Amino acid sequence: MSRRLSVLAVTSQVPWPLDRGGHLRTFHLLRALAAEYDVRLVAAASSRNAEAVDALADAGIDLRLARVRPRSAWREGVRMVRAAAVGDPYVMYARHRRRGVLHTLAREAAAEAPDLWYLDHLDSCLYAPSDAPFVVDCHNVYSEVARRTGEASGGMLRSMYLKREARLLAAAEQRAAQAAKAIVAVSDRDARYFAGLGARRVYVAPNGVDTSTYAGVRRTGASGDPLILFVGTLAWPPNAAAVVFLARTVLPEVRRAMPNAVLRVIGADAPRSVQALEALPGVEIAGRVADMRAHLRDAHLLAVPLDAGGGTRLKILEAFAAGLPVVSTPLGAEGLRALDGEHLRIVEREVFGAAVVALLKHPDRAAGLAVRARRLAAELYDWQAIGDVTCRAVEEAARPERRARMIAIPGPITRGVQAAQP
Repeated sequence: MSRRLSVLAVTSQVPWPLDRGGHLRTFHLLRALAAEYDVRLVAAASSRNAEAVDALADAGIDLRLARVRPRSAWREGVRMVRAAAVGDPYVMYARHRRRGVLHTLAREAAAEAPDLWYLDHLDSCLYAPSDAPFVVDCHNVYSEVARRTGEASGGMLRSMYLKREARLLAAAEQRAAQAAKAIVAVSDRDARYFAGLGARRVYVAPNGVDTSTYAGVRRTGASGDPLILFVGTLAWPPNAAAVVFLARTVLPEVRRAMPNAVLRVIGADAPRSVQALEALPGVEIAGRVADMRAHLRDAHLLAVPLDAGGGTRLKILEAFAAGLPVVSTPLGAEGLRALDGEHLRIVEREVFGAAVVALLKHPDRAAGLAVRARRLAAELYDWQAIGDVTCRAVEEAARPERRARMIAIPGPITRGVQAAQP
């Protein structure tokens, strides 16, 4: 019987609870890896998190907490200056450089040398080994996220800073692409980007959803007053800006047509700009919730009016799996193999309110979108199939080097095609 591969993984945050997109992706992909390989995960934590240790152990993941000090403005300022001094980006990168993580990884590697390292997020490349193969799961094209956020920023200094960070992130992405044995990307579009940077192999493992969890959430359409749902981590500036847009621009337009309409905002760490919106008529700031299913059941549609950011939206996939109609901007639905008018409505911000009103007033049309979207989620975006792609990336990266640079396209996602890159 052959020995199981030993995988040493690192991520910047303990992926528990499963209350945000990054945690969901990290957890489900590592759970898939742990079913096939011996997986040790190193993650930063300022205190012992027994619940997370137990939850990940139940998924087969051996969590090794790296004790770090809580963040402070002073320490983050020092970290930002150090990053600038060596030409590293601070945003989405050097801010996650923690001495405790470095020491814990060194100790784990010395105790048992892994066959392969699994670096979750671009910032984990800060700990990339020089003497062992590694795979990087790039949840986003981070340089694009920073650039878009800078372009959408209202302040000139903030915009200039983020555009500079975007250039530095692009350089970090190129270094990662060329050093890693494989890159895991969330979409065909992202895969082409990393292949263009010189990646040896790129695997498309899109963000997904546990379809069985949401299968029975909405057996019929929602009743009662129209309820518009927004879901997202509110500390993330693009999400906070989207909520402000919904509350101050979209909801008043909807309430002119449907006076009892309500906007419910779900997500942790709301800044003051979002908390203040609860004073507006029809706005509910629910904060963090233990279980999304009741809210998905009661809502009439999910609104995703993002105009900055990147990656693909797990919130949309959860809505698809639950059978909740979705209205999104093109950027909000970017990377998903979902079509406007077939699975959801994709509209620009200028007509977002009108699109929401149209779906609320035509529940049969909304239900048709939801039925087809639920089918799409089951066929293309279930975590089990996506986990198989990640296992394939690890398995092949642990083998001796091959010359061909490939974009490996998973069977259930793109019909089993594998295309060599010139």
